[in-house]
Amino acid sequence: MAIWFLFGAMCMLVVLLMLAYLKFVSLNKAAKDAWQKLDFNMKNRAELIPILALSAASFEELDRTFIYSLSSLKDSCRNAPTLKDRVACESEITQKFKKVFTAAMHHPELKTDAHFLKLQQNIIQAEGKVQRAKKKYNSAARDFNTIASIIPLNLIAKMFEFEPYEYFDFDPSLNEVMK
Repeated sequence: MAIWFLFGAMCMLVVLLMLAYLKFVSLNKAAKDAWQKLDFNMKNRAELIPILALSAASFEELDRTFIYSLSSLKDSCRNAPTLKDRVACESEITQKFKKVFTAAMHHPELKTDAHFLKLQQNIIQAEGKVQRAKKKYNSAARDFNTIASIIPLNLIAKMFEFEPYEYFDFDPSLNEVMK
């Protein structure tokens, strides 16, 4: 009788281990998929930088070094070695977008320039997509990290070498500048 009890307990332990592993795999996949979507949206937003740099070149308020730094951001964000560096770079893109749009407010002719208004709208839409993707990624990372921090699931996470995810935060809002 004791052997059957021990066998049943072992089977139950194996089933629980398998279920925990499957949960980790699904949460890990969700976080990776969310990161890919975030990365895709950030790359799409970065494609607007050269066009914005050309538009910004006509503003006396913005010096040449600012415009050159704006142009070089696209590659530096893609090549950021760590998530912390990527966050800093993406935040810098947002700040530079704000600076360009703030400078554009001093040019009343741009309020009727269809090309600049379309560019501005595209950047705001791209920024919104980045923010939604960032929230989804952070939510997936939080879900994974929460499960991975619960005892005894943290032991299973270590056993299968699941690493916690870092959160991605940067100042998103271009909307205040646009108002």
